Amino acid sequence: MRFILYFLILSAPAYAQMKITTIKVSDEIIQATVDRVGELYVVTKSGQIQKFDINGKLLSVYKNGPTPTLFEPRDGSRLFTYFKGERKINYMNPSFEVTSAYQIDSAFAIEPWLACSSGDHHVWILDAADRTLKKIEPLKSSLLIDVNLGVVSDDLTTIVTMREYQGFLFLLDKEKGIYIFNGMGKLIKTISSPHLTSFNFLGEELYYPVSGKIAFLNLFSTETREISTGGSFKFVLLTDERRFIVHEKTIDFFEFKP
Repeated sequence: MRFILYFLILSAPAYAQMKITTIKVSDEIIQATVDRVGELYVVTKSGQIQKFDINGKLLSVYKNGPTPTLFEPRDGSRLFTYFKGERKINYMNPSFEVTSAYQIDSAFAIEPWLACSSGDHHVWILDAADRTLKKIEPLKSSLLIDVNLGVVSDDLTTIVTMREYQGFLFLLDKEKGIYIFNGMGKLIKTISSPHLTSFNFLGEELYYPVSGKIAFLNLFSTETREISTGGSFKFVLLTDERRFIVHEKTIDFFEFKP
């Protein structure tokens, strides 16, 4: 009897964990992510960035500019935003005030399709004009890495986000899956997953939604695992304490234990 009970506890689905609250937002959510502290950020279609604590309390709102092409909260103290139309990178404080800004010089990238942070001072750029990945140091106006994408998709318009994590660079192709590059910009792995809309990280693991589950890949051991999600959603985000289920205009906050 004790064995049966123990088995049931171990096999209980992740979605059975306690729900904390559901909140509504005023506009369609088009991006969602978490910072290293575990707080949640959503970007809406109208261009707002809304920040919530782990229990659903709204902490701050950005609504002073265009919708960012890519938003990355990093550690929560120095937020990264990229605006493709203006070729501009902004760093903001937790109150969404711009603390520094850079224009991407055409000498570095002719058509900067996407850009993401690399450490505290460097930036990765995906240049659609010559199909290259470039790493630059804006403060010194220097080009550190310039490599061809190689076998990555011919149509770069399907690549919708990029991010550096644990020394790797990740590109999300919404029609093909996730491309993983090493720190020098060399493609080392492709995760085939058509119609993928997002990915994120938990500790040493990359995770992404697939077929009603969340798939995990350990970036160092290459071990894989899956957990159930328990329903439909637009984005799912995990931290050491919370599971955020993001729908078009609502967010469900759950307790979570990895």
